[in-house]
Amino acid sequence: MNFQNRTICITGASRGIGRAMSDQLAERGAAAIICAGRSRGDLPDKIGETLISFIECDLSQSGGAVNLAQILIAEHPECSVLINNAGMQVMNDCVAPDAGEHAGVIAQEIELNFASPILLGLHVMPMLLRHKEAAICNVTSGLALAPKQSAPVYCATKAGLGSFSRALRYQAAARAKNLKIFEALPPLVDTAMTEGRGRGKLTARECAAQIITGMERDKPVIDVGKTRLLRAIMRLSPSLGYRILSRG
Repeated sequence: MNFQNRTICITGASRGIGRAMSDQLAERGAAAIICAGRSRGDLPDKIGETLISFIECDLSQSGGAVNLAQILIAEHPECSVLINNAGMQVMNDCVAPDAGEHAGVIAQEIELNFASPILLGLHVMPMLLRHKEAAICNVTSGLALAPKQSAPVYCATKAGLGSFSRALRYQAAARAKNLKIFEALPPLVDTAMTEGRGRGKLTARECAAQIITGMERDKPVIDVGKTRLLRAIMRLSPSLGYRILSRG
C-alpha cells in the first residue's frame, strides 16, 4: 500500500501511537490526515505539506461511531484509509464484591475498543468501496493472543476485534478485492495509557513505524515488537504463553 496523496482517518490521533502515525504518514506524502478524538491536543493544522483536520467525537459513547462516519462521508469522501487506533484499558477485578459498580466504565471500554471500530467501518464502507484501493487497519494488541489477569475486558475486546478483522478480510478477499484489511498487534508501548506500568516499553514512534511499514508491505497481520516473540511462544507452547501473560 502506498500512502502518497491519500486522505487517511486515524482515531485517537492526538497523542501516543496515533499521533506518531500522523507524523509518519505525513512524511510519506499523505495529502490529508483526519484525526478523530475527544481533544485535538497539540495537533497542528499542517505537518509539512499534509493537511490536518480534527473531528471531535467520543467513540466510547453509543452513537459516536455513527456520528463520525456521517461527518467523514459528508465532508471527506476522498478518505480511502481508516485506522481504528483509539482505545482504553481498564484495570478491573471482575470477581471483587463491588465488581458491578464498575459496569459503566467497562461498557465504555467495550464500546471504544470493540463496537466502535466495527460500526465505524460498516458505516463508511460505501465510501471506501468507491476507491480503487482502500484499507481498514484495526489496532488490537499482543494481549489478543494471550490475556493478562489485570485487564480481562480489554484483552477480550482486542481478541474479539482481531477475530472480526480476520473474518472481514475473508469477505473482502471474496467480494471486495480493492479493500485491504489489516490487524496491527502492538506490545506494551510507552503511552499515557501505560504510564507507571511495565518495563521495556516500545516507543510510540517505533510502534507506529512498524505498523505503517507492515501496511506498505501489505502484511495482513502486523506483529509489532515483542508480539512476534509472543506469537512464536504461543505456537510452540500455548500453556507457557498463557502462564507468562497471566501474571500481568
